[in-house]
Amino acid sequence: MTLQLPDLTQTPRLQHFVAQLDDVLKRTQVEADILQRSTVLLKQLIQQDDWLPDTFAKPNPERYQQYLLYADPDDRFSVVSFVWGPGQSTPIHDHTVWGLVGVLRGAELCQPFVKDAQGHWLASNAQKRLEVGEVEPVSPHIGDVHRVWNALDNDTTISIHVYGANIGKVRRHVFHEDGTVKEFISGYSNPLKDLPGGFDLTTFLEVRNALLQKREIALIDVREEDPYAQSHPLFAANMPIGRIEQEAWTRIPRRDTPIVVYGGNPAGEDLSLTAARIFKRLGYTQITVLAGGLQGWIDGGGELFRDVNVPSKSFGELVESVRHTPSLSAQEVKALIDSNADVVVLDSRRFDEYQTMSIPKGVSVPGAELVLRARTMAPKATTRIIVNCAGRTRSIIGTQSLINAGIPNPVSALRNGTIGWTLAGQSLVQGAAQRFPEVDEAAQKQAAASAKAVAYRAGVGRVRMDELRTWLAETSRTTYFLDVRTPEEFAASHVMGARSAPGGQLVQETDHTAPVRGARIVLCDTEGVRANMSASWLAQMGWEVFVLEGLQTQDFAHTDTATPAIPEPQGTLTKVTPAQVKAWLADRNSHTVVLDFSTSAQFVKGHIQNAWWVLRSELKQSLVAAHKGHRYVLTCHNGNASRFAAADVQAMSKAGVEVFWLEGGNTAWAAAGNNLQTGDRQMAVERVDRYRRPYEGTDNAAAAMQAYLDWEFGLVEQLGRDGTHHFRVI
Repeated sequence: MTLQLPDLTQTPRLQHFVAQLDDVLKRTQVEADILQRSTVLLKQLIQQDDWLPDTFAKPNPERYQQYLLYADPDDRFSVVSFVWGPGQSTPIHDHTVWGLVGVLRGAELCQPFVKDAQGHWLASNAQKRLEVGEVEPVSPHIGDVHRVWNALDNDTTISIHVYGANIGKVRRHVFHEDGTVKEFISGYSNPLKDLPGGFDLTTFLEVRNALLQKREIALIDVREEDPYAQSHPLFAANMPIGRIEQEAWTRIPRRDTPIVVYGGNPAGEDLSLTAARIFKRLGYTQITVLAGGLQGWIDGGGELFRDVNVPSKSFGELVESVRHTPSLSAQEVKALIDSNADVVVLDSRRFDEYQTMSIPKGVSVPGAELVLRARTMAPKATTRIIVNCAGRTRSIIGTQSLINAGIPNPVSALRNGTIGWTLAGQSLVQGAAQRFPEVDEAAQKQAAASAKAVAYRAGVGRVRMDELRTWLAETSRTTYFLDVRTPEEFAASHVMGARSAPGGQLVQETDHTAPVRGARIVLCDTEGVRANMSASWLAQMGWEVFVLEGLQTQDFAHTDTATPAIPEPQGTLTKVTPAQVKAWLADRNSHTVVLDFSTSAQFVKGHIQNAWWVLRSELKQSLVAAHKGHRYVLTCHNGNASRFAAADVQAMSKAGVEVFWLEGGNTAWAAAGNNLQTGDRQMAVERVDRYRRPYEGTDNAAAAMQAYLDWEFGLVEQLGRDGTHHFRVI
């Protein structure tokens, strides 16, 4: 689906106007002539009020509507209808191109503005009232900055605007009276309001405009992770359709957050409406569908990115390009290690990643711990510190963190991480288990002072607990409250209401932890180092971020790490015990088929004998592949994912087929003393639920690793083309 436009053959007056304006622009490029001749044409058009389709005359109770009526294929001009509800108005803004405003219905008020010597915007001349049939020109040459509003207090006004460009694509500006300026792209209101289920469409330009204005928006890709990783917008967050019920309330905590969904499956089915219905069932109230899906994004001029955690990875590349973060090649680092040089190697990944494969002498120091621990681990200022990860991002951010914090040691990233190490033909270590040491109070204070200074430079805010409680209770703004210490520290004790988000991974995975772009983020820790350093990076990534101050030891008194609340499934669940399932499976005449909704990795690791691995996003195809049965038993790793699939399976099954849910899933099956089968036999569909990263594991092809590096090198250029990121590097 794309943005709907009027059929010119059904609106002959508009068609005649477009043809005449096209002729004017072919005859002259002189702006004064264009404005003079076009004014005559527009007056002729608005003298008759019998041609504007009702679809493009609909007011919105919350905001004025700008409907696109015609866009010249070469973007020479555009025609739009502005529909104003009572009391609706624009901010002070410009157009940057010539334009005409003509009133078709009602009346409009216009106030021009000029800038004084101090750079402040002041009203100039008197307000002008435009009645039906009147036309007003605008242009950077004759006056381009104004504010417009509906002159009627109790009725709708409609004006027809003509611009010397496709105005929905033009970068323009909102001006505040104090002289500050904010860039925006207006996009167009969408007249398509009648999707099944009552869901509206949101266009690429509307999403882009929300990102440029830093308004809250959650752009959700509901495909499985592998297709998502192949191509998606920069700030699209992945929430596969089979995980929405389990994740949404935690990842999108405010129920009236604007959510835009898109996504399909390999069979070509669009999952957007299904996802929208799930979100609606969960209590979300502002759900729309991306017009045209990914193709609509491309058609609108949007940039698409590959891989996962792209906002963080592209930001890391930007940091290196701006700060020229020092790095050493794999060969240079190996030479230092082999010569027993005075060097420490700090691995900035999660501990499990470090254990899978690391370089010799590597010690696990996840990213947020670096500034806190580095001085203790390299007490001599002459000791060289090497920071590594699997690829590039976490080693760049980790190295630059130490430099920003003023560590006196020479610090370098391992260029291209373990990928670079492997491509150099050098051996990795598997099963390493060296962890960072504890630090004394003096080292903590020194690191805390350094980290706080970096946070101030980055523009990190400060908040205390009473104000944070107010923020968390707000219904008009999303606040993420995150504890950036290690998972072990969080489990031992934490501040009530905080979620565990270790700082290094938070900076690496902002799209997962905080999918609501434009939200507020508050971080906490016990000593001020990890929160401030993590916050400094989030601030540079365009987030409004704060560090919680004034905490006392007694604030870290909660130990409840229970699973976050999730909704009840749709319909009635019929539960079954492991013993009953075992009995059914022993009786071949029962025709019992087990459907396993675990992740593919969990299924391969252990599943009930002869179970079929299925995907909810491809449920129809899964049920075709699985043996038909008189009875389906739904399971998964722990029972959570499968219980939400029960209603869908029942709806797709023939009459008389029974659907049961194994409470506790495969975990309960094993706890009852039953064996789990391993392997990838009976996979109903392809394993697209997990994108295989070219930097994880030890058996990656050299070509894939090199291709990944080449992709990362091009991210800064992609950021420039995308233009919505708000990244800045201190």
